[in-house]
Amino acid sequence: GIRNKPGTIIKNVGKLCSIGVFSRTYRTTDEAIEKANALIDAGTPAAACVDMFYMNYLPSFMHVHAPFHFIMLVGRDAGSYAVSDPYSEEIGILSEEDLRSAWETHAPMAKDNLLVHISSVPEQIDWKDAVRRAISRTCRDMLLPPVLRSIFSFVGIEGIRTYAKSIRRWPATYRGVVMREGVLFDAVAFEAQGTGGGAFRLMYGAFLQEASALFGSDALDELAGRMIEDGEGWREVSRRLVAVGKTLPLDDDAYDDWLSANRKDLEEGLQEVALLVDERAGVEAVLFRDLRHVASGL
Repeated sequence: GIRNKPGTIIKNVGKLCSIGVFSRTYRTTDEAIEKANALIDAGTPAAACVDMFYMNYLPSFMHVHAPFHFIMLVGRDAGSYAVSDPYSEEIGILSEEDLRSAWETHAPMAKDNLLVHISSVPEQIDWKDAVRRAISRTCRDMLLPPVLRSIFSFVGIEGIRTYAKSIRRWPATYRGVVMREGVLFDAVAFEAQGTGGGAFRLMYGAFLQEASALFGSDALDELAGRMIEDGEGWREVSRRLVAVGKTLPLDDDAYDDWLSANRKDLEEGLQEVALLVDERAGVEAVLFRDLRHVASGL
């Protein structure tokens, strides 16, 4: 659950690229709808922070309550909106009723009635400066100074190590369906609906490949390859979690008997996952140190 606040990426892009970004949380959904309609009618796409549960154009298994999901409203007609969504390859159609339900949830972490759009773009963007600063920010967040590591044990490399420690405690902390669903959800979070893991390392590797071409840097290209390898390592963590999760019983009433017969296998399976996570922490500690060094010389 520790991540940048919803909307931080938008603010960072605006700041680093000198792009004007209008962002406002409206008092009521009526006001947000009125503003969105005016923007769409003027040909300006608008982003909304919504609860993913109501995005009915997505497959049913993705209808989960995640009230910090961003969509782009790119068109409208009577009673519905055309939506560009990162989880959909096609433009989705969302009813105004569902948009209203998704836009004002009063849920933790939600940005109710938040509307964002681009207000200005400079004639030229200094991509090299933006990339340097962005990489430096990421390395800073991943590599805490020693004095802060014990205080912020949930951040960056230390956060990965803390996660590995928690995995080893799961059999003593959780049971039944909570245990099964928790294990499987972690695997899904790495790959599809979460805030870190294999899919995100692969994305960052692709970014570093583009950055290496921008700067003509062989060192960045080599780091991009290492980042992609790291992403595949995280995907192995996901695969192992799924393998462990599938062995757990579906019925709470059957769990205690199952655990009596399978405790050793469960503990060994999760120990293997924890060791893989610890390995990722070690790899990334070196990887981000090297990336910080290379970025400082770009």
